[in-house]
Amino acid sequence: MSSLKLKLANLPQKPGVYVFKNSAGGVLYVGKAKNLKNRVRSYFLKDHDERGLRISLMKSHIADMDYTVVSSEVESLILENNLIKEYHPRYNVSMRDDKNYAFIKIDYESEIPQIYPVRKLEPGRNKNHFFGPCTTTVKPTLKLVSSVFRLCRNKRVGKRPCFAYHLGRCPGVCIGLISLAEYKKILKQVEDFLKNRQGEVMKNLKIEMKQAARSRRFEKAAKTRDKIRYLEHLWQRQKIVATRRVDQDFLGACLAGRVAIVSLFMVRAGRLIHTEYFTIESQNSPLPEILEKFIQQYYGETSDLPGEIIAPTEFHDRGILSKTISRLVGKKIKIIIPKKGKKKQLLKLAAENAKLYFEREEASFSNQIGAVLLDLQKLLDLPVLHRIEGYDISNIQGTNPVGSMVVFTNGKPDKAQYRKFKINVKSTPDDFAMMQEMLIRRFKRITPHLTSPTRGEEKLPNSLPLMGRAREGWPTPDLIIIDGGKGQLGVGVKALQNYKLKIPIIGLAKRLEEIFLPGQDRPILLPPNNPVLFLLQRIRDEAHRFAITFYRGRHSKTAAHSRLDDIPGLGPVSRRKLIKKFGTVSGVRAASMEELSKIVNVNLAKKIKEQL
Repeated sequence: MSSLKLKLANLPQKPGVYVFKNSAGGVLYVGKAKNLKNRVRSYFLKDHDERGLRISLMKSHIADMDYTVVSSEVESLILENNLIKEYHPRYNVSMRDDKNYAFIKIDYESEIPQIYPVRKLEPGRNKNHFFGPCTTTVKPTLKLVSSVFRLCRNKRVGKRPCFAYHLGRCPGVCIGLISLAEYKKILKQVEDFLKNRQGEVMKNLKIEMKQAARSRRFEKAAKTRDKIRYLEHLWQRQKIVATRRVDQDFLGACLAGRVAIVSLFMVRAGRLIHTEYFTIESQNSPLPEILEKFIQQYYGETSDLPGEIIAPTEFHDRGILSKTISRLVGKKIKIIIPKKGKKKQLLKLAAENAKLYFEREEASFSNQIGAVLLDLQKLLDLPVLHRIEGYDISNIQGTNPVGSMVVFTNGKPDKAQYRKFKINVKSTPDDFAMMQEMLIRRFKRITPHLTSPTRGEEKLPNSLPLMGRAREGWPTPDLIIIDGGKGQLGVGVKALQNYKLKIPIIGLAKRLEEIFLPGQDRPILLPPNNPVLFLLQRIRDEAHRFAITFYRGRHSKTAAHSRLDDIPGLGPVSRRKLIKKFGTVSGVRAASMEELSKIVNVNLAKKIKEQL
């Protein structure tokens, strides 16, 4: 018995967290379970494909698994969240926090505490204070805080004042005009401001103004008065959405294939004070799963916690999720799913804003596509870059394998040029062989039409069909992008060599977004926010989406109805009626004799119960 089968056979019937791994030991997926034995074994049932295409695709890569038993469901959620952060599994829903989001840090380790943005929460969090995560608001917030609260730029007290002091924007702590203790009181006001504690900020500023006036320090009193007026004006512009002084977060979402945008409306003391947008690696997951993972990851790190989270969809177990978040942050947080009223309207507005944000990002990228293409051309040292082709393979353990070719002309999708491939050469899960078949069939269509490979070079069966709307040749690409690393790239290079073609080709590996080039051991690593990387990811993801869509169509025809096709006497009309009534083969299997007999005769109903 293999190691995996042995582990599956000995799984305990207890709550816990399971980790699926590939043959190289890489983590594919982290999940939680009320009952490890039932949950994990369900992945390997024949009809599990119907539960989700993403998980079904993952199954073909599972070679090993580990699990950890915990004492409760709440503990399993917490452990699952920690493991996802540690391993960043490919098939889990995850925030792009390491790419897009920043925190504001108040660094108390220097003599004069400093405030600046950071990308990750760091060790020493007990001493230093962090606020966020934020998307687009870090720089404007820091600029506002520095000007309103007059923060020092020097790290130590000395004889030279900082540059901000010369501009009248530093109280002089750097040259001893005020003590470090007094300066830390200013930073306490900054912390209250960043935590959206408006009442405390205003209360402390008014006390400070009165004390300065009593002590006849009229210049300081005037500056504090101006600060109060500015903040009052700033906060008066915020929209009142609740009559009670409640702290709430409203979540909206826009699903866009493998990516989702989550909009977060922050309501503090009854006022809508701020909106943030987060990009989620959704992996084509359903909305409840996306929002559940977002809630776990975001509220496990954020410094600004509400009393209520208002969400647009029900979760698998809302009570457990609420307890988990409350335990993580040490504060009771309710999760509410409104059915009507003002909360429902605000959720609708949050969803609309998420969609508009996605459209803005798309439009912004389109406007700069020319410059991005030039940067990519320079990076790869290409003479020209008009037509880019991306390729991907989709299958579940070798069944119904398909390939996709997407084309981007001048940086934009050219859907009329997209092509689909039914893979014929292999029936076992061998992505390399499938990719090779697709590429060789595509390269046969290069203009002008190419002959067969030269003698001594690898050939494929003569029965392989040419795909496409017609038998004419297809244009030669300026760049080929393969979804994968060195192995997949090697297959592409070999296919090109078969036809003596010299077309630039690269591989884009998902885990670290590494760009592999032929003949180079080290990949190119671009910064996560680089527009060139974003373009390559977009082409790769579009090829994946197109392959998945084609696969889903083939799979639904051959897999979803195949077991019904095998039942003697059950014709196509009756099969359609059964699927329409019960949704899936599993639904038909679960139906009672009485329910089945309403659609087919009693004898057929018996056969269905016996053979499904």
